[in-house]
Amino acid sequence: MSVSVSADDSLLVCVTAGGDIPLQVTGRVGETVTLTPHLNLTHPIDRVIWICRVNGKKILLAEFREQKFIRVNENYFLNRLEGSNSGTSLQIRELRMEDSGVFTARFLVNEEETEISFNLTVLEPLPIPTPVIEKILDVNSTDLCHLHCSVPSNSTSVSYSWIYRDKDTDILYANGSTISVSLKDKILGTQFICLVQNPAHTNNVSVPLYLCDETQTETQIKVGYINGQNCCQSNQTNH
Repeated sequence: MSVSVSADDSLLVCVTAGGDIPLQVTGRVGETVTLTPHLNLTHPIDRVIWICRVNGKKILLAEFREQKFIRVNENYFLNRLEGSNSGTSLQIRELRMEDSGVFTARFLVNEEETEISFNLTVLEPLPIPTPVIEKILDVNSTDLCHLHCSVPSNSTSVSYSWIYRDKDTDILYANGSTISVSLKDKILGTQFICLVQNPAHTNNVSVPLYLCDETQTETQIKVGYINGQNCCQSNQTNH
């Protein structure tokens, strides 16, 4: 299965026929998803029927016949469904959380039927994460900053990773929400980027490291050693 995202933030899912297990598809609330089975056919398609499962029931949504895409049930996805490619593609606009479910395309070709199903999961857009610098070490410890990245979300499918920029090159530093950075090993001003992802979306925020005597702004967070001899601070930059 190949997945690509177009410039208008719609998600295009292209699949090849085969197997009875629904293909996993993710989309974001408010955006568009297009379900497109790629079929290796030697005969023209006579008819396509699109079905979804709602509360255990199979609902006939639309069908393509006589070169027309016909909405069968207007009680679902009102003004949000569109067919293309002779009815083999189904586009769902303005996604909602309740749109999650299994969608099945049933093809009639030369008096033979073929089915392909998609398991659509609609996710909320991921908020921008806010890294913070926390934990102060005593004067006898190594010069360390602990960077913690968090995001206000109840999602359990969120993953974190950290990247730092070295001479315009992005290098994976570590996975996880919290990392420790040694001021001795990294040049001050180095940009650290926290990437937060779920299956449908990615957001990031960057954190440059500075000495404590650098000019601060209201968005900067700093933490120092005992007696204020060494510290690190972050100047948040959202992307």
